[in-house]
Amino acid sequence: MTLSPSRELPATEALILSLDEYIRARYGVIAVQTFEEERFLRFMRGVAAHERHRAKGLYTWSRTRGLRLVAGPGIGAEPRIIPNREDALSVIEYIEEAEQGLYVLSDFAPYLLEYGAPKPELVRRLRELAWAIRSRPVTIIFLGARFPEIPELEKEVKVLDLPLPEEAETTEILEREAERLRANPNARVDLDPAARGNLIQALLGLTVTEMDNVLAKAAVRDRGFGPNTARLVLDEKRDLIRKTGALTFSPAIPIEQVGGYQPIRRLLRLAALTFTPEARAFGVEEAKGLLLVGLPGCGKDLIARAASSVLGRALLQLDLGAVMGEGGGLLGSAELSIKRALQIATTTKCVLNLSEYEKAVGGMRSSARTDGGATSRVVGSLLSWLADPHPGVFVIATANDVRELAPEQIREGRFTPVFVDLPTPEDRAAIFAVHLRKRRRDPADFDLETLAARSDGYSGAEIESAVKAALLEAFEDGQRALRTDDLIDALGGIRPLAQVKPAEIEDLRRWARDALAIDANRGTSLGAAEARSLEL
Repeated sequence: MTLSPSRELPATEALILSLDEYIRARYGVIAVQTFEEERFLRFMRGVAAHERHRAKGLYTWSRTRGLRLVAGPGIGAEPRIIPNREDALSVIEYIEEAEQGLYVLSDFAPYLLEYGAPKPELVRRLRELAWAIRSRPVTIIFLGARFPEIPELEKEVKVLDLPLPEEAETTEILEREAERLRANPNARVDLDPAARGNLIQALLGLTVTEMDNVLAKAAVRDRGFGPNTARLVLDEKRDLIRKTGALTFSPAIPIEQVGGYQPIRRLLRLAALTFTPEARAFGVEEAKGLLLVGLPGCGKDLIARAASSVLGRALLQLDLGAVMGEGGGLLGSAELSIKRALQIATTTKCVLNLSEYEKAVGGMRSSARTDGGATSRVVGSLLSWLADPHPGVFVIATANDVRELAPEQIREGRFTPVFVDLPTPEDRAAIFAVHLRKRRRDPADFDLETLAARSDGYSGAEIESAVKAALLEAFEDGQRALRTDDLIDALGGIRPLAQVKPAEIEDLRRWARDALAIDANRGTSLGAAEARSLEL
């Protein structure tokens, strides 16, 4: 492995380069957070094999196997066992006397805690060791799913996250498994370039172990790899991601199922263009995402599902409520969960939907009083992630009211804020047409212009409710044909939110004119001339 600096490196290569730099810079204690212990140890063997580290030796420790020298001068095919170093304190004592070495300690973090609180003696000993080894070529790497937040070690331990496999590494894994199958006379590998590309994309977002498992299952089911393998892998991937609790796959819908809102359709089409190779070659930067702010029932979440089809990317929904509940409230579990979820989103190159964004990030101010700062740390991780570029990822956050949020939580750069108002007459006619067509009725048989006029102030959800109610009425009345009058009567039975809370709606519009950039209904910058007051 050649360790040389580069301005743009895949995340995994950048981490390996950083490890080399931290080791040479005498960062004595490093914590790498990952579920992929074998993968990280494979990378560490590469680092330890480099000429500048080869003489140090690579040691691994676990409570079950003890301390072993696995790479370095004089090591043969089998590791050399260091006797009587199985418990956590004894391995620290050994490192205190060591003149050099790279020590990877697996799942050591629980031994730093007792009943959830740091062990004072061991923590103090680790601090003193961190100071002592700055003058020696000794590096300790704690390896595990999560390193606990211990204030006394905050300045002594550098915490890193191992990224999930990216496209190049995933391609190598697929090629390795394909070669194994080619050597089996009972298996076949029938992957043209398109099928191979689809399979690689389906695998992104999984750990190496998960990739191995889903590829093995697909190979058993299809007796090899073929055009159908990507679909099988994607089904397994949905189940695996669902188990994280924080993320769920949502089905995409055609953009035609979103009635009206032509300006926002254009925004999505423009966003899709920014992800094309031609746009990159032209110097166009990828669109980061949209923040859809508006009234309930105006189709914000529907637009997110349609964006998935327009951009040709899977739609993942991030549930911050599930993130905060991860691990039953165990300290640090929520932070680990959000990092894992965002890693998956980054490598999957998806459309990431943050529903009810204002509720998700609104708890930062009270977090120190209510949950020891856990919400603040989780939301901070999310906001930092949103501010950074993530090639191939498009974020759609939806919110009903963000007036109480801090400016940095809704600013340009994280996403483009868009105000989704009640539908215009043209939008309402299109919404009626969509819902009639979904129920196998021809919109041409209805007076859409009259329906649009009679539904002024209604949201898309309220219009859909009217169509459902009218259809049920026609069914009950002898299963007769649905008529325009039925829809008008159904509208009369619904009191829209615009009539229930007119002052709050007008206040939200007034705020949006000052704070947000784009009106989704009109596609223009919001201003006083664009204000629309309802006659109620």
